[in-house]
Amino acid sequence: MYDFLKNILPEGLRELFDRLPLDRVYELRLRVNCPVVVCVAGRNFYLTETGISSTKDNAVTLTRMHLEEIVHRASDFSIYAVNEQIKQGFITIHGGVRIGICGEVVAENNKIITIKNISSLNIRVPHEIRGCSYAVLPYIFEKHRPLKTLIISPPGAGKTTFLRDLSWQISDKYNLLNTLVLDERGEIAATHQGECQLNVGTSTDVLSFCGKQYGFDNGIRSMRPDVIITDEVATGGDIDMIKLAARSGVCVIASVHAASIDEIRTKPGFREIIAEQIFDRYVVLGLRESAGTVLGVYDKNLKIIML
Repeated sequence: MYDFLKNILPEGLRELFDRLPLDRVYELRLRVNCPVVVCVAGRNFYLTETGISSTKDNAVTLTRMHLEEIVHRASDFSIYAVNEQIKQGFITIHGGVRIGICGEVVAENNKIITIKNISSLNIRVPHEIRGCSYAVLPYIFEKHRPLKTLIISPPGAGKTTFLRDLSWQISDKYNLLNTLVLDERGEIAATHQGECQLNVGTSTDVLSFCGKQYGFDNGIRSMRPDVIITDEVATGGDIDMIKLAARSGVCVIASVHAASIDEIRTKPGFREIIAEQIFDRYVVLGLRESAGTVLGVYDKNLKIIML
């Protein structure tokens, strides 16, 4: 994965990348004519010619040309081939590396056509942390069956890494369960030419780069999953699909951006989910020690059962 990531970087930045503690690099923040920022184990630093620093002195800066070069390299020099992803604000490359894109949004007849004049990129580096979900397994299983679970996490707190490990745990430890990963942005399994680059288990099927409505509708009908794992529930449509799956007897394990149980109580659409007890468990993640730290597990009534 690191070789593929390095290959999309401009030559000068490529050499500096080799000096970073790669196993702890979470993000590279690149902004036009601004210092490059590196997130290492949850903390932000400036990138310099000699490594990382907490001050801007001698920080590396990039031009718009550098950012456009990165996007062209990431698309294998075919922007058209990845424009559907660009319209959603990102590109995912081999190994599950996701590149968030900001710039001028081009729209026509209220439909987004593309993003041009790129002003910033956020390169997010996935990590496999085997066993990071192990501590919660006794709380989200009942009679050897997983319970419907919502992972609550602020951005950057490791929810995708956590979901990936849960998929592996469920698939390999309970290998009579058919697990379906709906990998909308290609980050959980990082499928490339039909092969998962990141380990989601040997009894797991993966649908990549599809919306949740397509994934739930077609996945349930065609693959008959016992468990569906999906990331970043955001819209009313996503919530409707989860309700449909849950009422169809499928165990759903999903994630949502939020900082706490209290925030979930007030989040549009989730008040109804809580009231209807769609989920049996809620797992809250945070950045207290490192990404993926479990801050608590709650039951369907939002009563804490693990702290």
